[in-house]
Amino acid sequence: MMKETDENQMVLADIDGPVTEENDSESIVCIIVHAPTRKELAQAVRSCLQHGVQLASSDFAPSVSRAKFQRKIASGEFELDDEVKTSLGNKLVLGIDSDRAHVEAGVAEIERNPVTHVVVNRIGALGSSHAEIRDRAEKIVESAELHLNDTGIVIDSGNSKSVLRVLKSLDKAGPELQREASIRDVRDWLDGQDTPDRGRAPLGFRYFDGEMVTTEEYDHIRSVLSMVLNEGPDKLSKRKAAKRLDTSARTIGRALDNADRYGLSPLTNSTE
Repeated sequence: MMKETDENQMVLADIDGPVTEENDSESIVCIIVHAPTRKELAQAVRSCLQHGVQLASSDFAPSVSRAKFQRKIASGEFELDDEVKTSLGNKLVLGIDSDRAHVEAGVAEIERNPVTHVVVNRIGALGSSHAEIRDRAEKIVESAELHLNDTGIVIDSGNSKSVLRVLKSLDKAGPELQREASIRDVRDWLDGQDTPDRGRAPLGFRYFDGEMVTTEEYDHIRSVLSMVLNEGPDKLSKRKAAKRLDTSARTIGRALDNADRYGLSPLTNSTE
């Protein structure tokens, strides 16, 4: 259950368990959870706490406590106050407010105090826009690993550039593209799927020192491709898209077959 230690700290512990702020482990975890409803929040918090316990190698949130905490969140018994909670040195912040003040508090806590692992329920929890998500993810990976609980993806200093580049491009492309793009496609970027190792580079890419990198036209190409995927009045055919990009309809088709490469959802219905 939750036990108060002072006005700014709370400890997750069984009623008969140890209550202490000391942490003998080298791993310090900060858990950030955002969801639109209390029910969804309660489920996400319990799952993220289990994830955090595994990373911290210390049972700072025992199974019984997690179950009780979930019920209190869902029922409204637990007050959502945007404060950072502490258990055995590990941190937890949670909330449902759309302004995500609790998320900002969690990121600020990470910047102030040493943390080795950060768990979020999903990458979209970090912000309401791609720019906000990118900025907060960038701050986190400066000093810690970022663990996405829903996918199992780990973002760290080694792969963060690829992820942040995708988020930056999505933001620059504007609202039309952002409606079509899926944050879940970050998984494909991290796994390095559909990345050729020889032959001509895909549309919007080039090879540099043996690695495939984006060209200056990448954002424009992505915007045009998003209009082919769009089901609204601005939808483009493959032929019109090819004309805009001075390429062939077949090349457009190949790009759409690998829509995840551009941070877009796959094409389901095509128009020649």
